Order: sequence, then structure tokens, then C-alpha cells
Amino acid sequence: MSKKKKIVITIIAILVIAFIAVAVWYFVDKKKKEDEKGVVYVESVENITGFGFYGENRYMGVVETQDSKGVEKASDKTVKEVFVSEGDVVKEGDKLFEYDTEEMTLKLKQLELELSSINTNISTLNSQISALKTERDQVEEAYKIEYTSQIQSLQAQVNQENYNASAKQIEIDRQKSAIENAIVYSPMDGIIKEINNDTDNTVSGDYYGDGGESKPFISIMDMGEYRIKASVSELNIYNFMEGDRVIIRSRIDETMIWYGEVTKIDTEHPEENNDYYYMDMGTAPTKYPVYIALDETEGLMLGQHVYIEHDFGQTSAKEGLWLDDFYIVQDMSGSHVWAENSDGEIEKRKVELGEYDEEMWRYEILSGITEEDYIAFPEPRIEEGMKTTHNYEDVMEDDMYMEDDMYMEDDMYMEDGMYMEDDMYMEDDMYMEDDMYMEDDMYIEDDMSGEESVTEGAY
Repeated sequence: MSKKKKIVITIIAILVIAFIAVAVWYFVDKKKKEDEKGVVYVESVENITGFGFYGENRYMGVVETQDSKGVEKASDKTVKEVFVSEGDVVKEGDKLFEYDTEEMTLKLKQLELELSSINTNISTLNSQISALKTERDQVEEAYKIEYTSQIQSLQAQVNQENYNASAKQIEIDRQKSAIENAIVYSPMDGIIKEINNDTDNTVSGDYYGDGGESKPFISIMDMGEYRIKASVSELNIYNFMEGDRVIIRSRIDETMIWYGEVTKIDTEHPEENNDYYYMDMGTAPTKYPVYIALDETEGLMLGQHVYIEHDFGQTSAKEGLWLDDFYIVQDMSGSHVWAENSDGEIEKRKVELGEYDEEMWRYEILSGITEEDYIAFPEPRIEEGMKTTHNYEDVMEDDMYMEDDMYMEDDMYMEDGMYMEDDMYMEDDMYMEDDMYMEDDMYIEDDMSGEESVTEGAY
């Protein structure tokens, strides 16, 4: 091969290598610039304009009845058997529980023995009185006064024993009645809400919502009108006022909604907070019950858990496409949104606005986007051409902690102008500078201490 041909081949090889290097550099640089720009999270217009929180807090609630009744257990009796369980539906007159009558029967026999003893004592006293009266009739007049005194004393004892016999008979009658009524029946139609087997039947707080402190042995919920009981933390309780209109949503299907009105905010009886997240931190916020009367209850079930939010008209159906105004950027060129294009990149897209809903802070969108489009919240960092993602975690990974302008960047903490820089703490004009403490005109200057001949630079 000739020398000239070798040179040509060498030049071609160098050009090929250079081309490959330029191509690699181009794509690497492009990828680097794309990475530096980051990604933009976009969400479907359908999701944004559908059912949502609309910036309003939601609270947990449960469906309960307007009325509850408690069945007490006698403190001096022992329950033999309970015939119901929590959640059972009962009718008025159904058996709830039965007392143990064995102990009551023994006590009845004891009371009857005591009554018999009293009656025997009365009979003995009456016999003594009769005998004294007979003797008194046979003695001289001077001794009759003594007999009369003894008779009166015994008669007083008879009167006391008659009283004791009457009281004892009342106890016996009550004990017989207790035995005959050992079975306790339901006073109403309802559902067994709770059975309290604890010997301590007291609780803190308002058990029935009426200020009572006693916790019954069995509590029964009325199967009549429903209401909602919400649990609201101390951080949000003052967002509620009596008379506020609220929306109740099913936790399973948010299209199922009911409406109601706040009727009572009970800040005097806090609830027990079992929030394990806060309990671990030792700072669990106090929760209070808020009661809501329902406009209608069809479709609700007793004990059903629901969401509650203030009613600002967000469920009012409107024709057309309505978008929250904070998604819309308005400038000299008109109105636009940041929308995803077919290449998976963000672009500024012009939209035509219609009516504005001042209550909901929404614009009617006449053209520019549809429910099938994906749009982004207009962050200042967004630039046209940035890649888009439908996964918010991608944005979090891209933006958190290690960005150029976060935490370890050049202009934070150790940068010029902070802490150790020339003009902070140790700089020329702070503490040790010419004008402070060591300078010519401070503390020893001509107009201090009344002296004019102090040597410069003293101290």
C-alpha cells in the first residue's frame, strides 16, 4: 500500500472517531441538560376537575342514631347470663341478661328468718304485757303504778319490733320481686351498641351527649333517625360553627353524598385519641365530637364510616369544563396553561376562558384543553420542552435534597457572604477593625474623659 493511501485511510479513521466523539458528546450533553432541567409532574384534567378535596379539610365521621338508652345493672347483684352481643338487633321486651338468683334466694331465706324472729319476740312481749296486766289487777293500788310502768316499757318494745317487722317485710317483698324479675328485658327497639363488663361503670366524658357521666351495663342505639358524629382535632375544631352546612361522602364511593348541618360542637367532653402516630411522639392532639343533623338518610347504614367536609357548593353540577384558577397563567399574551404535548414534553398552551365562578375560584374553559389532557401546576421553574411524568415520585426524587440550589450548593452556609466570609465576624470592619475598640477615636479620643493629651493608640 502506498504511503499516500495510508495517509488517506488514517485521515478517514480520525474523522470517523471524531464524528463518534461529537455524537456521544451531543447526546450526553443533551441528556445532561434534560436532567438539569428536571421533570414536570402532570395530572389529568379529568382528575383535577372531578371529585376532590378542593383545598378543604376532610374529617372522619360515623353514622349513629339520635337516641341511645342505657340499661343499668344493680351493683349488689351478680349477672348470671347475658343473652345478647354487641351489634345484635333487639325488640322491646327481648331478654338482655339474667341475674344470679341463688344468692338472692339465700338472702330471702335469711330475711324470712329474721322476720320470724321479730314476730316471735313480739309474741313474747305481748304475753309478758298480758301477764303484767293480770297481776296489776290483783295488787293494791299503791303497787299498780310500778306495773303500769313495766307494761308501757314492754309496749314500746312491741311498737319498735312491729316497725322492724314492717321494714323486714318490705325487704322480703323486694327480694321476692327481684327473684321474680331476675331477667332484664330491652326497653326499646334498637341495636346493642356496647356491653360494659368492667366492674367500674364510670367514664370520663359525655356518654350520651347530654353531660352524663355514668356508663351503663348495656347501651342500646335507637333505630330511628340517624345523625353523624365527627371527630375533629383541637387544631381544626374552631373551623366549625353551629349551623355550618356540610357534605357527607361515602368512603367507598365518593359519588354517594348526603348533606347536613352542624348542630352541636362538644368541646367540654374530649374523646380518647388512639392515633398511634402521635402517641409514639407523645403529643397526640385532643379530639372533640361534632354532631351533624342530616337532611335525608336514605342509603346510610348505622355504624357506617364517612368523610365530612364543609359545603362550599363544590358538588353543584355545572355544564362544561371548569378549572381552578391557580392552574391558569394570565399575562400580556393572554391566558394559558402548562400542558403535556404528544412528545411527552411540557408546552405553554393557550386557553379561551369563559365565565368565572367567584365562590369556587374556577374558570370555564371554552377551548384549548379537554378532560383527556394532562396539565401541570404553573411552577416558576417550568420551561417549555421539559419532560413530563405522571408519577409524582419522579418529581420528588428529582427535586429533593441534592439539587444544585439546595443545601450543599455554592451559595448556602459556606458560600461567600456567610459566617466565615470576609465581611462576617472576622472581617475588617467588625470587632477588630480600625474603627472599633483599637481605633484612634474610640474611648481614648480627645473628647472623652475630659483629657486632650492622651497618646494615640492607648489600650
